[in-house]
Amino acid sequence: MRFLRRARSLPLLVLVLLGLPAALVGWNLHTFHRLTSEAPIAKLQFVELAPQQYAVELRSGNFCTVQHFKISGDEWRLDARFLKWKPVANLFGLDAMYRLDRLGGRYSKIDEANTRQQHAHQIGDKPGIDLTDHLNERWLSWSPVDTYFGSSVYEAIDPAYEYTVYRSQSGLLVRKHKIETARYEDGSLVIHIDQPCP
Repeated sequence: MRFLRRARSLPLLVLVLLGLPAALVGWNLHTFHRLTSEAPIAKLQFVELAPQQYAVELRSGNFCTVQHFKISGDEWRLDARFLKWKPVANLFGLDAMYRLDRLGGRYSKIDEANTRQQHAHQIGDKPGIDLTDHLNERWLSWSPVDTYFGSSVYEAIDPAYEYTVYRSQSGLLVRKHKIETARYEDGSLVIHIDQPCP
């Protein structure tokens, strides 16, 4: 009789022993946020001032703050810094982070890049004491930081387009779309008004 009771409770015990680790793994994975989504972090528009000279309007953050720059070249380039945490730090809610770093012009021809004037502009806030300067060699193995790296994106300049820069799990990427201009449609003037900010 005791043997039968033990035999009946054995499958339940096996299920509990197998189910408990599976439940713990599932709960652990639930605490992580997926980093596969893309999010826009900057928008750029250009006005040609002279051959290979452009005025740039850069919007970032909530896209209501506008910065103006001048760059030289055939292409624009945006740099950002990424900080990725170790999985144990993700458990405490620390997700990968980024900071916009630099905007500059870029020449498509190497000889022009080596002989022409180039401009680069600091964008984003630079802290007085930047702890990330010490991440490469000075942090101990118990640091919660997995890696700290730079990512850049560049694209040919065309004032007819607005460029949107996205952050992704692997770094930066860019997409462009044609800027809507005033046009006549069925005898009426149509003006596109984009007001993302109040």
